[in-house]
Formats: sequence, C-alpha cells, structure tokens
Amino acid sequence: MPKTPSSAGSRAVALTDRTDDRPVYVVGGGPGGLAAAAALRARGVRVVVLEKADRVGASWRGHYDRLHLHTTRRWSALPGLKMPRRFGRWVGRDDLVRYLEKYTEHHELEVVTGVEVTRVDPAPDGSGDWQLTATGGRVLRGRAVVVATGFNHTPRVPDWPGRDTYTGELLHAARYRNPAPYADRDVLVVGVGNTGAEIAADLAEGGASRVRIAVRTAPHIVRRSTAGWPAQATGILVRRLPVRLVDRAA
Repeated sequence: MPKTPSSAGSRAVALTDRTDDRPVYVVGGGPGGLAAAAALRARGVRVVVLEKADRVGASWRGHYDRLHLHTTRRWSALPGLKMPRRFGRWVGRDDLVRYLEKYTEHHELEVVTGVEVTRVDPAPDGSGDWQLTATGGRVLRGRAVVVATGFNHTPRVPDWPGRDTYTGELLHAARYRNPAPYADRDVLVVGVGNTGAEIAADLAEGGASRVRIAVRTAPHIVRRSTAGWPAQATGILVRRLPVRLVDRAA
C-alpha cells in the first residue's frame, strides 16, 4: 500500500458524527481488525471489515494443531467480550477461532469476505477521504481506513544457496500441521522462536527419528508459568523498565 492513513487523531471528532454514513474501512479480519471495528461501532461509527479470506481469523485457522496461546485466557480476550472459562487457562487454536467468530456476532460487525485491498490512496477530490482499490476492480471510498493486516499472513522462506537443488522436503512453519508425516524422519527446524521451539517439541514427541534446531542467536528460555505465576504477568509488571535490564534479570 503506497499510502498509510495517518489522520485518525485529527479526525476523531468527525468520526463520531452519526449523520455521516460513509464507512470507516478496516482492512483485515484478525483479532486487531475485529477489536478496532468493535471499538468504532461502540462509538456509533459505521465500520466495514474487509477480509481477503472467506472467514475471519484466517491466519489463526492455519496454525499447527497443538498451538496454545502463551498468554492467559483472562488477558487474551478482546475488548467487550470475555473468553469462556471452558477454554482453559491456555487457549487452543480452535477455541480462539471460535472466539473470533463469536466476537464478530456479539458486536454485530459488518464483515465482507473475499475482498483483498491492493491500494489505499487519498481521494483524488481532496476531500480528505480515502480511496481503496480492491480485487475485482472495485474502488471503495471511506472517511478513514484502519490497516490491520498483521505480520503473519505471508510465509517467507529465505533464498539459501543450494535451496533449488535440495532433494528433501522444505516446509515453512505456516504449512506445518502435526508430526504424523514426519514419523521416523530426520528433521531440522530452522529458528527457535515460539513457533520453531513448539514444532520441534511436537516432532520429537510425535515420533520423528531425530530433531535438530538451527539457531543464529541463543534465545532467552522463559517458562510459560512458574508455580502458577504466568510469565505474561511479569512482562506486564516490567514493561516500562529498560529492555537490557530486564534481559539481564531474566
């Protein structure tokens, strides 16, 4: 997108004008987009969520089977709707998807699926509106745009030397679902972030003959919770301290 809407602050008062039926468009139907849409709707603003997939929460639907949030149920809910207690303390992938669907229904959000926005530009008439170019040659016009496309929608595999001649299976984490296809196989996991570490554990527990991890920089290993105290709570308490100090203490 060549332009990024940046006038939300200066137009906050105008957005609450209930006589103006021009919508605010939210691009992306993930947690951030849905929460933004709900907040706007609560202020009486007409808001339309544009989602390129056929359902909300598309990125979350595609994650691996054993995924659970590292943040507690209480602190993972979006504004305006608690997560059910039956989800447990650490919410799984499928329950999170159900929650996003329920959140959309609860706040009566207007979501249009199958629409991919390819450009966002200032309206050519100088009115201060925004013009969105979408798939199918559609041109939409809104008084504001919230870009909530996130970071995890497009997998990226580095162009390593020898990649084209590698005869084994090369799979991005976004395509991994469960360890069943890798039973009795030797697997190398590149990267040891949350996803890499969890997939490595899943493979080791799921019958892979050998699992190795390649990592550029040794990470800080933090338990999800210690004696019932979640790491998330510690993160909230120290969030205003210098990062180096927190890393040293960890």
